[in-house]
Amino acid sequence: MGRVLSGRDPSSLAGRVSAGVAVLVAAWGVAPALADNHVTLRGQYYREPSTRVVQPVVEIEKDLPAGFDVNTHVLLDAITSASAASGPSGDTIFTEVRDEAGVRVGKNWQRLRLTLGYTYSAESDYWSHILVAGGVLRLWGDSATLSFSVGGGHDTISKRVQGASPRPPPELSMWQGFAGLWYGQVLSPTLVVQGGYEAALLDGYLGSPYRPVGPQGVEVIPSRRLRNAVGLRGAMYLPESGTGFQLHYRYYFDLYPGPSSDYAGQDPWHITSHTVELRVFQRLTAELELRLTGRYYSQGAAAFWCDLAQNASCLSGRSAAFTSVYTSDPKLSPVSTKYLEGKLYWDAVRWRGVDFFGWFSAGTFELSYGYYWQSTSYEGAHILQVGYTIPY
Repeated sequence: MGRVLSGRDPSSLAGRVSAGVAVLVAAWGVAPALADNHVTLRGQYYREPSTRVVQPVVEIEKDLPAGFDVNTHVLLDAITSASAASGPSGDTIFTEVRDEAGVRVGKNWQRLRLTLGYTYSAESDYWSHILVAGGVLRLWGDSATLSFSVGGGHDTISKRVQGASPRPPPELSMWQGFAGLWYGQVLSPTLVVQGGYEAALLDGYLGSPYRPVGPQGVEVIPSRRLRNAVGLRGAMYLPESGTGFQLHYRYYFDLYPGPSSDYAGQDPWHITSHTVELRVFQRLTAELELRLTGRYYSQGAAAFWCDLAQNASCLSGRSAAFTSVYTSDPKLSPVSTKYLEGKLYWDAVRWRGVDFFGWFSAGTFELSYGYYWQSTSYEGAHILQVGYTIPY
C-alpha cells in the first residue's frame, strides 16, 4: 500500500480532481500503477520466540517505448524455526530457504492500463507458479477507476524426508484460480473511496504433510475451498497540516464448493473474519514523513478444527459429517491479532553534493518497526524493515 494522499505537492492535489485519481491508481494496489524508473532494495527481519525470518528484496522497474513498462523482483526468505518437519525425533531447529522471482509487463493507453505478470516461488518441499493479469480503466472525466485482476496458479507439495531426494514421492498438487473487481471514486480533491470483491478457488491438497492431529495421524483438509473477501477503503488528505488518513475494512468468508452430498450437506469451512486498519501519514518536514499503522483482525474457526491441546476428546465430540477431516492448525482456529507499526520515509536530497553520500541523494530511505500480537501459540513478533528506492 502506497503513501495515499500523504501529499508531496498539496497545492496541486487540492487544485485538480485528476490528481486524486492518480494517487488512487498508484496506491491502492488493486492493479499495478504506472511505472517509474527505479531500483528498490529492502530488507525485513521478523522475530518471534520460536521463529526468525530474514527477507532481502530487490525490485527494478523500467519504462519502455510505446507505452510499455517492465517490473521484476527477486526475494529470499531465510526462515529459522523449531519444527517436527525437520526430523523424526521431535521439534528441532532447522533453516528453510524460499526463493521467489517475478516479472510483470504493463501497457498504457490514454485511459486504460493492462498488465501481465508471472511469479515463481520454490522451497525444499513446495514449488509454486502464479500467472496474473490486471487492468485499470479511468472513468468519468478522470474522477473514478475500475480495476480488475484475474489469474491462476499451480503448487506442488512434497514431504521433506531426511536422507531422501529433494522431492520424494508422493508429490501432491493444488490448483487455484482467482479474480477481483474494484471501483474507486474521487469524492473531492482530498477524499477518495473504493470498494471491491475478490474470490479465489482452491482445488487439491490444502493441508500440511507434517502437522499431526493426535491419534488420527497427519491432518486431513477438505480438497476444495472458495475464499471470498469484500473490502471498503477510504483516503483523506488535509493540505493545511500535511496529514493523510487511510481507513480499510475487509470482511472474509469461505465456502466448500463441492457437491452438497459431501459432509452431509454441512460446510466444513465456514470461516469468517473481520479486518480493520487505520493508517495516518504526517509530513514532518519537506523531506521527512511519518506513517503510523494500526490493524485489528478477528477470525472464527473452521468447522472441522479441533483443539487437542485444550480438549483431548474434541475429535470424538464433533459432528459426524466431519469424521473424515480434522486439523489442529492454529491458522484455522479462532484467532485475533493486533498490529502496530511506525514507519519513516526520508528523501535524501540534503545529501546532494556531499562526498560519497551524494550518490544516494536522489533516493528515498524507509525505516519501520512493528509489533504483532496474536492469540495463537505463535505468540507476539517484532518486525523490522529497512529500504531504499532510487529513480534512474
